Amino acid sequence: MDGGDDADKFRHLIEEYVRRHVALGELPYDAMVAGAVEYLADEYDPARVDALAREVARAEFAAHAAAQADWPEVTDSDRLTLAFRALDAAGIVARENFTCCQNCGLAEMGAEVADGETPRGYAFYHQQDAERGADGEAVYVAYGLFEQPPSAEIGAEVATALRDHDLPVDWAGDTGARIRVPLTWQRRRTGRLAAFPPPVDDDVTVEIEVPDTWRGVYAPTTGPISATRLASLYLPWLPTGTRIGLTLDGTTLTVRRDWDTLVGSFADLDRPDSRVDRYAGMTLVRQLRSGGTADTAPEDQGGPGEASGDGGDGGLVEATWEHSAGREYQGVPLSLRESVDLLRRMPVRTGAWVSFLGRSGGIVQMRWKERRLWLETPDPEAAASLGRHVTIPEAERMVGVLAVEDRVAVADLGDVRMVPWG
Repeated sequence: MDGGDDADKFRHLIEEYVRRHVALGELPYDAMVAGAVEYLADEYDPARVDALAREVARAEFAAHAAAQADWPEVTDSDRLTLAFRALDAAGIVARENFTCCQNCGLAEMGAEVADGETPRGYAFYHQQDAERGADGEAVYVAYGLFEQPPSAEIGAEVATALRDHDLPVDWAGDTGARIRVPLTWQRRRTGRLAAFPPPVDDDVTVEIEVPDTWRGVYAPTTGPISATRLASLYLPWLPTGTRIGLTLDGTTLTVRRDWDTLVGSFADLDRPDSRVDRYAGMTLVRQLRSGGTADTAPEDQGGPGEASGDGGDGGLVEATWEHSAGREYQGVPLSLRESVDLLRRMPVRTGAWVSFLGRSGGIVQMRWKERRLWLETPDPEAAASLGRHVTIPEAERMVGVLAVEDRVAVADLGDVRMVPWG
């Protein structure tokens, strides 16, 4: 089809795919481009799709970042997520953008129930619902009981939770109809989800070696990669302890992250390490290209949030977490906004946990158990942890203090208690 296809149709298909997935807010830049290639693999040359998808995605990411700067502090999409977390905590398993369709959602919802839990019901909207929402249509929420006929009581509880979070609801109590939510879809992108490679005049392809411990949609793969992509999409979020090798013209530079700084080391021990802002990875590439003699230009230093669209909120923590979607890497650097988004979107499920580490070593960690969120800070000297059950807003406040002030404020919650280890 490549020889005589309509160029306008080709561009339209890619723009439609990219624009929708940017709005969905689920995939980072490179994963979205790969998705476009797979989506059109049967019709167009993959290299051609890749090239145009990158061009379109760069423009759409920039437009999305500009648009969300004018959004209200709490959007309808935020309210939808918070309503689902409230349902979770009330004993109704609630999942957003869950599976590809209604039938798959119904078939797979049972796997979201942790061992020992006895939820009262479920609620979800699937990927096609989310896509319609991103296209400006209403989102439809399915609900019911596990392995039983539909329940008007569960539907009413779901509708009430949505209304309690100031969302419009269109549902008359008919168990044969899903709950219609005519919201304004505005899903924020922060940090890794907001990052896209800027245009540069001196891009170069480097060979990288990535350890097996770093994998997934937020990790590059061993092999050749554009230096700009590496520096803007991956290096700012190097997990703690991860080292990757960059090779150009036979010279190798090993890069690691030290909190908010990237550290580049040559094999020649006589060469001093190079230290740059975590968003200024292109500086290290330029030094590699020049054999380690290039000076760091002021404009190369970057700044907090420059590449990610975070706007430099001034907060940073290292996070490790685990939930039903799988385990993340140890020590992922997250801004305050990324951390809040993580908390809000983490499913309420026994066994789900997250730990935040501050610059000075302070720790705030939390876990879900029996629909309640326990927050604590460890005290090694006392062989115990100080904490209590909290609401999600309280958890957000504790992480905010740690990220911005580098201080553990768990004691400020009041009514806390020491829980001995073991």
